[in-house]
Amino acid sequence: MSGGTDQNELNQNSPPPSQACRPPQVQNHRSSIISQSQASHSYSQFGPEPDHLTDEELVALVNKLKSQVRLIKLENNLLESTIMRLDPCLMHGVYQALEYATRMNSITSLCGGSFSKSPTSKFVLAESALMSCRMTGSPSTRASTRRIESCAKIGGSIVLGAGPKINLLERSELVSIEMEMLMCHLEKSRHKAAKQHALFKAQLEEVGNRVTNIEKATKSFKQEVIVEGWNKIAQRIPAEIWIRFLREWMKLSDSQVAKLRLRTSTLNTQYSKLKGQIKVKAELSESLRPVDFEKKKIENSECLKLINQKLSQLTELKKMTGDANLNLTIHKKALIKQNSYLTKVVKTTENRKNLTVALNSERSLIQGQADLLAQKLNDIRNVRHQHQVPDVIDYVKVKSHITDLKHGIKMLENRVHIQQISLNSINRTLRFQPTDCPQKDSPANVSKKS
Repeated sequence: MSGGTDQNELNQNSPPPSQACRPPQVQNHRSSIISQSQASHSYSQFGPEPDHLTDEELVALVNKLKSQVRLIKLENNLLESTIMRLDPCLMHGVYQALEYATRMNSITSLCGGSFSKSPTSKFVLAESALMSCRMTGSPSTRASTRRIESCAKIGGSIVLGAGPKINLLERSELVSIEMEMLMCHLEKSRHKAAKQHALFKAQLEEVGNRVTNIEKATKSFKQEVIVEGWNKIAQRIPAEIWIRFLREWMKLSDSQVAKLRLRTSTLNTQYSKLKGQIKVKAELSESLRPVDFEKKKIENSECLKLINQKLSQLTELKKMTGDANLNLTIHKKALIKQNSYLTKVVKTTENRKNLTVALNSERSLIQGQADLLAQKLNDIRNVRHQHQVPDVIDYVKVKSHITDLKHGIKMLENRVHIQQISLNSINRTLRFQPTDCPQKDSPANVSKKS
């Protein structure tokens, strides 16, 4: 719908529109008749006939009309929601007028005439809309004749496409108000969804805890009663085992119930405390005065000054810490170098100590050997001191005697060699000598006889 309402009625605050009083068939008829009327109006006023257009121009015109229809639909929805929110009584008779306009449009299209071209059809449509609005109005609307007539006039002007216009500022204000309403509805639905999500999550956790408890109970029952409690002799499960298991299970369930009761009691106390705090805060907020706000503003300004001062001090401290960190890194590097040098010195000292220990052990050994050699040297010195050198003539005599003895030994060795050779020759001849001949006296036999 392209019309508008009064500015005072737009600024009123009323509850959100009730969607029950909006029939869907009427909405569909309304959008179709408005688009058709707008299209026929654009054909008749702003462009040539469709029969005299080319294909490209016709496609461009159709796309343009589609965009216009889309924008008009959005504006109609916005205005309708605004009217239904401010004063729903203004919409009485509009739906009937739109239905009558659709019927008239279908009749005129069947007869071959144009709904937007004939002024008589416009007049008849406006009169019929006025009559339908008067006939189908509610008792409350019948009492207010001025509102009915304005409604009929608005409906007729809407169908004819020449109703009151809304400027850009009013449209932007309507859009902003509608967006605020939609945001409020979205926030409410979001809070409601968050509550439902928390509730469903708590229910799922409770169901999960119940499932785990049931699984534990079934496992313990199977293990303690069915498996371990089976009596092979009696071929049955004794009742004492069953009763004992139930008693233990009841004790565990009672302890868990006591824990849950304690938890619920603590939660209830916390809830009551929070409720009391909220109540106290609400009472304090009711008893607040403008002086209190001024006082709070002064306290906030002082706090801001203190915060700014602390922030400046914090920046100075950050600068000091940065310088200190830089010096610390430099000293750390120097300390690392000193530590490396110290480790090298310690290693060298340890190596030197090990070398000194090894040298001491070698020194002890060498000292022992030196003592032995010194003792031998002393013995040799004593022998040298005690030794007396003979005379030269005695030495010559002894030397000549030794040479004579060596010469005799050499002659005896030659003789032995000669005798050995002769013995070997004799033995050789004796081997080849026949056994019949009388044996001659060999030098060996002669030596044996002798």
